[in-house]
Formats: sequence, C-alpha cells, structure tokens
Amino acid sequence: MDKTRAAIVVIVAAVAIGVGISLAFQASSNPPVVPPPSNNIPPPTNNGNNNTDDHDNFSVLPDSNPPVIRDATLRVEKVIEGLSAPTSMTFLDRDDLMIVQKDNGRVRHVSNGALQPASLLEVSVRNNSERGLLGLAVADRTGTSDVFLYFTEESNGDTRNRVYRYDWSSQGIMGRTLLLDLPGTPGPNHDGGKITLGPDGLLYVIIGDLNRDGMLQNFRNGPSPDDTSVIIRVDRNGMAAGNAPLSDSDPAINDALATYYAYGIRNSFGMDFDPLTDTLWDTENGPADYDEINVVQPGFNSGWQRVMGPIERTDDVPDDLVSFEGSKYSDPAFSWRQAEGITDIEFLNSTKLGDRYSFNIFVGDINNGNIYFFTVNDEREGITADGAGLQDLVADNRDEVSAVTFGTGFGGITDIETGPDGYLYILTFGGDLYRIVPAQ
Repeated sequence: MDKTRAAIVVIVAAVAIGVGISLAFQASSNPPVVPPPSNNIPPPTNNGNNNTDDHDNFSVLPDSNPPVIRDATLRVEKVIEGLSAPTSMTFLDRDDLMIVQKDNGRVRHVSNGALQPASLLEVSVRNNSERGLLGLAVADRTGTSDVFLYFTEESNGDTRNRVYRYDWSSQGIMGRTLLLDLPGTPGPNHDGGKITLGPDGLLYVIIGDLNRDGMLQNFRNGPSPDDTSVIIRVDRNGMAAGNAPLSDSDPAINDALATYYAYGIRNSFGMDFDPLTDTLWDTENGPADYDEINVVQPGFNSGWQRVMGPIERTDDVPDDLVSFEGSKYSDPAFSWRQAEGITDIEFLNSTKLGDRYSFNIFVGDINNGNIYFFTVNDEREGITADGAGLQDLVADNRDEVSAVTFGTGFGGITDIETGPDGYLYILTFGGDLYRIVPAQ
C-alpha cells in the first residue's frame, strides 16, 4: 500500500479522497427527493465573484488549535464546523454554499453563513476506501440550476462511478439524469471524482486508474481505452463536445477517445482553470513519490504508469509512452519527491489578499494538513521557483517542502475555493471550513 493510500484509508477507517464515451439518458429510477427545509432559498441567480453585495453572515467560530499561516498580514478563521467527511464545495452566493459528504451521500447547504440541519439531497453510495460522494458543480439556468454530482454506487451487483445532473428549484433537488457511467473496479481507490465547469461552459470530470493496466496507463499492449486515468470533457448533457484533441486510426479506439481531454493520470483530487488564460491545471498523486502539479493542455499525457515526476529522472523518454494523434507529454510544473497526498488546486481569483497572492496558486494535502503556495511565471505556463534548491521545480527534501509551505495545521484538505467575497476558503475532511482574510 503506497503512503498516500495508507493515509487516506486510516482516515476513512477511524481520502477521500477523472472517463470516456457516455450517452445522456434518463436514469431508470429517481433518487430520494428531499424537500427543501423551511429556511431553504431558491437557487441563486448570481453565482460567482461578481457579487458586490457586502453582506457576510459567517460567524467566526472558536478554535482551540487553529491552523498557522506564514504571513502576518493574513489570518485564518473557522466559519463552519460539524460536516461529516466533506469532499467538495461550490459557492452559490457570498455566504451560501453547497457541500457534499463522502460517506453518507448527503448534500449539505450553508445558507446565510450557517450550516442547515436538513440535507438538500441524500444519495446511496458505496463508500469504502476512496469511493463515495466525491464531486460537485452547480450551473445556473433561468429559474433553476443544474447540480452535477459524481459518486460511487452499486448497480446490478457492479460498482460504478457515475455523474448525474439534477434540477434544483424552489421545490428542491430532483429529476436526475445520468450523464457519465464510468467504471468503479477493481479499485477501490483511485476514483478521482472532482468536477469543474470550464470557462467554455463544458463539464470536466477526472477519474484515476482504478488500478488498471491499459493503454490509458501507457501500456502499449494493454487493454483499449476504458474510461480510466483520464480527464473527460462533455457538454451538460454528457455528450462529446466536439473538437476532440485526441484521435486514432483504429475506429473503435477513436470513438473511445471522443470525450478525453487528457490521460495517463494515476489519480487526482484537484483541477482548476487559470482565470487569466483559461488554461486547465491539475494535481496528481504519485505512489510513494512524485506528487505533481500539471499544466493540462488539450491531449495531455501525464505519463503514468511509466513516469511520475520529471521524465529525466526515469529511464524513459516520451517515445516510450502510448501516443494517440494529438497527444503530448510534458513534465510537471512542480513535483514533490516524497508524496504528500496532494489534493485540490486553486487559483486565487481575487486581489483581496494582496498582490502577491492574486491569480496565483494554492494547493492542499490530505496527509499533513498543509497549504502550499506557488507563483505563476510571467508567461503563465509554469511556476516560478522561489527558494534554494527549487530551480529544478522538485521539492526533494523537507527544507524544500518548507520553502513552498504557506500554512499548516488545517487537517486533511479536500477542497479550496475563492469565495465571492474574494477570500480563500479551505474545506477539511475533518468537517471544518476555514477562510483566509486580511489580518486587519
């Protein structure tokens, strides 16, 4: 068992913590429908950082052992507690969020800065190891919203990772449509699960290798593409979006590649778009070594299983990898020599914390509860190496890891987001939500 997997399994037992051709169709049965609680609000009509309303109903909660950040001009506040193994969140408004919980399949609602006791929705999940309710995205429509969920469930004795679209209105969350039906075995780890809506309005979903050894894991003679180790890009109906970056002369393989944006990914708990260039970046977990931050251009091959970390540190060259037309390998933008269990990545899409942090990168981990900070280079195609020994863009030892550590003591981090208020919010597997704000 590798170090990252061991750490997550321990947390789950005592993380949780992406795909292929799928046709949109109605699920055979509807999920449980939970009516909105009496204090429920309708779906937002203004979702994102353009909210100029100054209301802030979060309360700063007592914290006997608060996280520590290495910038005296900023402070950490705990604003929500009492969640159960949360994995992903999305802001609906300035102090309203939707948060999903891995093990019990509950979709929670923070309304006016307070965690509501009733769930918006509860789905049945398989939750052993890294399985469960893992991913969340919300998109507005007139009078209602689309809620996208990624979770692991049982289906006729099989285990599947699936993406559903739900309708959310003043009547509650209901009417699900199955968008992506993805494998869940052998697993039970490396399920990925993060979902994000791109600046192109398309849905991006990531799934890990599920411990398979196929072409998508860079085994030339392995099984054909099977919806693992990939980032999928589809429209909001689960259909291929066109302009597929990958293709192949074999018609069967070519059909399978239609929804793949990237492949060769061992496992990932984080992806985000650069708000200034619209370029996708992700994080990736190595086994015992070489966690990564990657710039994900269309057709990206991350290299797993042959490569983790810089390829020059292996016995391989890019020609050793499985190549499809349009694919391209590139080294990570940054690597950790010893795996730290890297999770989410977030570009701070705000100037509220100062020029140093604006539109630069924060990354969390599950093993240590650390937040790492990186400055994007002038071309916004990589990371600027700050600190002795980091010129090779690999943190090879504890001193070099320390040089990129921004904060400690958060507990296992599962999601990081820029709030509509411009502050940085950090979700932890232990059930707390923190935010970073100016000290004064």
